[in-house]
Amino acid sequence: MPTLYGIVQYWRVRYGEVFPNLKASYIGWGEPFCFRCGWLAPVDDTQPTLAAVWNSARGWLDRAHLQDLALGGSNGPENLVPLCRQCHDIMDPCESRAEAIAYVNDGIPADSWWQMHTDAVFGSEADLDVPRKTKIMRDTYTRWVEQMRVMEAAKRGDPQAVKRLESILASARRSAQREGRSFAVTIDDLRAANLVGDRISTG
Repeated sequence: MPTLYGIVQYWRVRYGEVFPNLKASYIGWGEPFCFRCGWLAPVDDTQPTLAAVWNSARGWLDRAHLQDLALGGSNGPENLVPLCRQCHDIMDPCESRAEAIAYVNDGIPADSWWQMHTDAVFGSEADLDVPRKTKIMRDTYTRWVEQMRVMEAAKRGDPQAVKRLESILASARRSAQREGRSFAVTIDDLRAANLVGDRISTG
């Protein structure tokens, strides 16, 4: 089976007709991304070669078969695409490439909060092994779903949710500082963006 970069090399000159809305059409190929939702894998994109950058995303991105291998699909690059763990997990086995291509093209763009969350939690830890990346992606997604519930409640002005959201942001800042990165989002920024509401009236 080809590497992630091998798959990308195949699609770089062919994607336009098959995946017309692919994220590469406006960000290029310098950052590894999911072909379906466009989520950017948290890797070091300053590595010396494009091959190194894309191959370091393995574990964050799966080499997903279009036509399912058990249903006659091949391991060739024409039958493989990079998908994030979430998009791959919910993909049904496809009997044809056309069915799978439709699934990829129907993807909803990754939530910006999920992107921000994974950037803050993972940084560019490209040295993690593949099984570890796979596990923490699933664990982190479960926690993120809960945090989205907090965000929705905070947007309605729930004081407990606002307090919990402040704690989440503080934790993200500490993680970023440990890794020498910047994370400057504050609760006031979220209020200014109308993502945190006023206190719910109890009267």
